[in-house]
Amino acid sequence: MEGRLRWNNGRALPEARPEDRCARKRWVSHAPHDAIPPPVRVSWNAPEKHGQPGDVPLVTASTYPSERLVDLDGSHGEGGGQILRTALSLSLLTGLPFRMTSIRANRDQPGLRPQHLKAVAAAAMLGQAEVTGAAAGSRELVFRPGAYSPADLTIDIGTAGSTSLVLQTLHLPLAMRAETAVRVVLTGGTFNPKAPAYPFLEHTWRAYLAALGLPIALAMPAAGFYPRGGGRLEAWIEPAMPKAWVQTGRGSLRRILGIAGVANLSDNIAGRLRDRAVQRLRAQGLTADVEIEAVRWPSPGQGAALSLIAEHEGAIPATFVGLGQRGKSSEDVADEAVDQLLAFEAVDQGAVDPHSADQILLPLALAEGRSIYTVSQTTDHLRTNAVTIGAFLDRPITIEEPSTEGQHGRVVVG
Repeated sequence: MEGRLRWNNGRALPEARPEDRCARKRWVSHAPHDAIPPPVRVSWNAPEKHGQPGDVPLVTASTYPSERLVDLDGSHGEGGGQILRTALSLSLLTGLPFRMTSIRANRDQPGLRPQHLKAVAAAAMLGQAEVTGAAAGSRELVFRPGAYSPADLTIDIGTAGSTSLVLQTLHLPLAMRAETAVRVVLTGGTFNPKAPAYPFLEHTWRAYLAALGLPIALAMPAAGFYPRGGGRLEAWIEPAMPKAWVQTGRGSLRRILGIAGVANLSDNIAGRLRDRAVQRLRAQGLTADVEIEAVRWPSPGQGAALSLIAEHEGAIPATFVGLGQRGKSSEDVADEAVDQLLAFEAVDQGAVDPHSADQILLPLALAEGRSIYTVSQTTDHLRTNAVTIGAFLDRPITIEEPSTEGQHGRVVVG
C-alpha cells in the first residue's frame, strides 16, 4: 500500500482520503536552494583479481534539472538503508528530488522498515517535503524537498529503532544550514545490530567530525535496547562546513579503552565481558595498556554491550562494539568486539576503520579541496555510498582496493 506524508510546521497531516489521493500536494512557493552542483564521476582503481572495477558499476550523469528526479536503485551494492539515508541528506542539501526503487529488495524483509520510515519522516519534517511511498514494506519512494531552516528537533522513533542512523541522516543538513547551534533529541534504540552504537558515536564519529571541522556534542541519558527501546540520544550541532582531510597512516597502538555496560542486568555480566576481553587481548600479545570500565546504564529495558576503543598515535580512535542479545553468552559478546579490533589491527597503516570509512565519505564529498585516507577494509557500504553520492554531486571519488589480503585500501575524494 502506498503511503503519502506531508509535513507542516513539524506535524504530520492526516492521511488523504482514498478519493483525494490522486490530488497533487501543493506547497507555498519559495526561493530556490543554493544547490550544490549535481552528479558525478565515481571510479574504482581495482587490481585484476578483484575485477574491473568490481561489483559496483561506474556511475555517470549530467546535471539534473531541479524538476527531474534522481533515480536510485535501492537493491544495488550493499542494498540496505544506507542508500536511503545518504539520499535523504543530499536531497535536503541540494534541493534535488529523488525516486528510489527496489528498496532493500534482497533482504529477508524487503522494503521500508519502521526505522527507515522514521528517517524519512524526520527528513520530511525538517525539509517540508512531499513524500510518496512512505509505508512499511514499500519498495518505492519519492522524496521532494522544500525550503527549510534548521531548528531544534525532538523525534520519538516509537520502537527500538536506531537513533544514531536518524541523527546521521539529519546531521549535515542541520550543520551546513544552521545559523546557531541546534539541539536534537531522539528516543529509541541506542544499541542496535548493524547500526552505530552510542559508544561509537561518542568516541569515534564525533572525533572524525571534529577533525573535519564539524563540532558536535553528544549525551546518552538513557540506553535503549531491543525490544523495549526507550533510550535517549541528545546532540548539540554547531553551524559548520566540512573541510578536506588527509590521513594516510596510523602510528603505534597507545592503549585500548573499554566500556563493559549493562542495563537492569547483573553486574556479574559486565565483569564477564571485561574479563573475557582482557584475556583475549593479552593472548594476542597486545602490549598496549588495556583499561576496561564496568558500568551500569539507566534504561527502561535490559541489555548489555562491550565497546573497545583503540587509540593510535596520530589517528582517530577506532571503536568496536559487541552487543548482547537473548541466548548469547557474555563471552560471545566480548569476542564479537575483540575480533573486530584484531581484524583492524592486522592491517598495517589502515588509518580508518571499516565502519567509519563510509560515514566520513559524505562530509568529505561536500568539502572543498582534496581528501585522501587509507582504510583497513573496503566494504560494500563504502562502495555503495560512493555511488549514491555520485548520483547527486559532481565529485570524483576513487576507491583503491588492496592488492593483497592484509593490505590497506585508499580513498581519494576530489
